[in-house]
Amino acid sequence: MRKMKKNRNGFTLAELLIVVAIIAVLVAIAIPIFTAQLHKTRVATDWANLRAYYAELQVDYMTTEKQNPSVPVDWHSNPAYDWTSITLLTGEKISMETGKCAVSFNKDSGYSISYVCDKGHTECNLKLGK
Repeated sequence: MRKMKKNRNGFTLAELLIVVAIIAVLVAIAIPIFTAQLHKTRVATDWANLRAYYAELQVDYMTTEKQNPSVPVDWHSNPAYDWTSITLLTGEKISMETGKCAVSFNKDSGYSISYVCDKGHTECNLKLGK
């Protein structure tokens, strides 16, 4: 009778455990980096929306030479001021992803917008206008 040759192909349990451990370490390193990049992306989205809004407000001011009554600028006196979104002149409302913003008006220079990151990162703050 012929001897049957045993099939010894494949990985041992120890080898599989080592591979799983290496993958777990890589994931543990990648998660904080991914979270930080996600925050930067959200801030960049807010900045882009605010720059577009600022440009829209300034064009409206330069065209009419007066403040638009539909733009709320009473953040310092209105307890119901919406810090977390902006409403474009077309009526479209855009929510801030990860921060708060305030719009101010000056008769000489027009509008200005201040943005503050919710996480307190000073590098994420933005000031548009004077």
